[in-house]
Amino acid sequence: MRIPLLPALLWLAALPALAQSGEEILARVDRLRHPWPAFTMELTLKAPGVSQQWKVSARENGDARLDGLSKKEMGRAVLLKGDQMWLLLPGTKRPVQVTPQQRLMGPAAGGDVARTRFREDYTVETLAEERLDGRDCWRLELVAKRPALSARKVLLWVAKEGTLPLKAEFRLASGKVQRTALFGAPVQSQGQSVLSKLVIEEPSGGRAELLFGNWGRGGVDAAAFELPDQDR
Repeated sequence: MRIPLLPALLWLAALPALAQSGEEILARVDRLRHPWPAFTMELTLKAPGVSQQWKVSARENGDARLDGLSKKEMGRAVLLKGDQMWLLLPGTKRPVQVTPQQRLMGPAAGGDVARTRFREDYTVETLAEERLDGRDCWRLELVAKRPALSARKVLLWVAKEGTLPLKAEFRLASGKVQRTALFGAPVQSQGQSVLSKLVIEEPSGGRAELLFGNWGRGGVDAAAFELPDQDR
């Protein structure tokens, strides 16, 4: 059966526009969590038996550093450089590298999800319309750009009104759900919309809440991202 020429041409012409709109959706979602090229903010992590506060410093290239603010975490730091994560502990001279398996568990997993930059880390494979919790949404299926990303695919639901992220499912190569992220409503900080909170749910029933506040533009010290006494 031959496809009528005009509808076929219109369908082909729509493909670049669809891809572009998917990229733009990701860019808007990312701006809520990365509002400026470099910034600082305070992160409060709450989970059963866990309550932590961290100062987050983020660079334009995606690197991030978390410095402990709460009593138990004071003096500790977490450094994320590229696809690697390091712990800087008081009383030790050398950083401790976090293995890929350790990054799938506990607070480290929450930090990984919060740091994800969808447009940088994933490619839009499909873009469709779908309703979620009574709201008209874009449903994006994303594929990881790099082998180092443990979540090989992400299903992301973004409300059409306001282009606001609602839910993301991070999936392993097998298709199994690794964790689910639920996005809180945005708030205003220095004239910019920023994310207020992120809820991380594990298939096992575990749940962690990440609260974001005291956002600040710039103020990031490049020297803080150097690994002390680390062989390169």
